[in-house]
Amino acid sequence: MFEEMGAASPVRVLYDVPSRLPALLESGEADAILVSSVDALRVADRRMAEGVCIGSRGAVKSVRLFSKVPPAEIQKLALDQSSMTSNRLAQIILGERYGVRPETVELAPNLETMLEQADACVLIGDIGMMTDGSGLTVLDLGAEWVALTGKPFVWAAWIGNEKVTPELAWWLNRAAACVGSSDGAEPEYIWRNRKTMVARAMSQANWPEETARDYFESVMAYKMDDSMLEGLREYQRRLLANGFEDATHFPELIGAAEGAVA
Repeated sequence: MFEEMGAASPVRVLYDVPSRLPALLESGEADAILVSSVDALRVADRRMAEGVCIGSRGAVKSVRLFSKVPPAEIQKLALDQSSMTSNRLAQIILGERYGVRPETVELAPNLETMLEQADACVLIGDIGMMTDGSGLTVLDLGAEWVALTGKPFVWAAWIGNEKVTPELAWWLNRAAACVGSSDGAEPEYIWRNRKTMVARAMSQANWPEETARDYFESVMAYKMDDSMLEGLREYQRRLLANGFEDATHFPELIGAAEGAVA
């Protein structure tokens, strides 16, 4: 959205690899960073913009586990090096839904290579979405989480320090409204933003247009309502119950400026 607003944008957007984002925050170069749920829960004294997230309420399609054997028979699990949140979620699901706690190994995200070294693997993002699971048992981790808990799942949230203000939270909420479903009563730049996101997914990830539209407008959820917050708290509880003892810090919620976001 902010790019579509051009010179009128109140927010400057920086792009970097996920591993670099905390350094941008600590240096003051960034006021807020979009980080995975695990990262949001691991550092003390963080603030989180209330009302906005990247979440799902069912099948997420882009975070999947592929297995050569039935889930209850998995003895070794290959983890995607790029996603601690998804990796830990997979281990929780296998332990609590299927009664197995497999040995794990982190590998580069490639189905064939991972399954040469393990019974099953976790793949996320474009690779997780587009990988052909023919002949394999495939678990959608978003759907599995809902089956386990009855709650939605928060994949990422906007985290920062004291610079996460109600005003910034308002703008982040407004940006999130640009990629969800629409009632048609929105400024033109929001429609341009949706079109840009779909086009980018089609060109960079080779997604069919229907797949891209469905993913951004129907599969993913961008509003962190009470049910999403409870889903995040449930994830924290289950992380701790499953031995992931670093997930002890729930961020302070910073609400959007009153009356600014519907």
